[in-house]
Amino acid sequence: MGQKRNPKKSRKTLSSKEKQQYLRIIVMLLIMVLFLGVIGFAGWGLSRVFFTGNERFILRRTELNGLDAQLTGPLMKYLKLTFNRDNLFDIDLAATRRKIEQISYIKSASVYRVLPDTLRIDIMQRVPMAYLSVYNSKWVVDEDSIVMNRKYCMKLKYPLPVVSGVKYSRLRAGEKLPGLTPAIQLIKLTAGEFRNFKICSISLEDPQKIVFVMIRERHAYKVLMPRRNLKDMLQVLRHAFRQKRGDYKSTVDLTYSNQVIFR
Repeated sequence: MGQKRNPKKSRKTLSSKEKQQYLRIIVMLLIMVLFLGVIGFAGWGLSRVFFTGNERFILRRTELNGLDAQLTGPLMKYLKLTFNRDNLFDIDLAATRRKIEQISYIKSASVYRVLPDTLRIDIMQRVPMAYLSVYNSKWVVDEDSIVMNRKYCMKLKYPLPVVSGVKYSRLRAGEKLPGLTPAIQLIKLTAGEFRNFKICSISLEDPQKIVFVMIRERHAYKVLMPRRNLKDMLQVLRHAFRQKRGDYKSTVDLTYSNQVIFR
């Protein structure tokens, strides 16, 4: 008769083999980790030698486009970058771009390395579209209703309209004023499709209508119109002027249904 197999001994033998397999796997993993660590350290060392630690790539010049060259110094100070000290490859380009775009009068920026020693910065500034509250105000806004200090904005050769009647507690550069949207839309329309209407001032005091003063063919007009469908309202206004006969009337009211009143 055959010998009986001892199940306990079999389990012990199987358990021993599994332990050996696990041990081999652990050793292999440790070797791989050590190998990767050596490779990583070697890569870091080579990076230091050829890039971040290489004096050929020390920042020595800045190529600034889209902004007054006189602002190079203040911009570098704001970015905490120092010529003849910082290495181009130590500069985080994405973080630098985001920091530049936090400046209220800058709409977008791009940052590049120009080897061996130049940081190139391309900037698109926000374009002022209106004064806030009074003519020649310290504060202006762009097409996104972003508040800017006029002192630091691009200088324009043409006058800006004044937008008033918007409530705010305290103005800060970089703040967005959504309540200005109707006025900004009106300014953009009259700067494009309706150029014969030159806007001088806009009041948003009345929540139901927009009131503005404009110049048309050397005459000043005060215009009242609903806040909705501004493009359609301007088309109605243009048609009304084409059809108008008689003496000059300084006020044009479009708030009545299906009619334009000159008075």
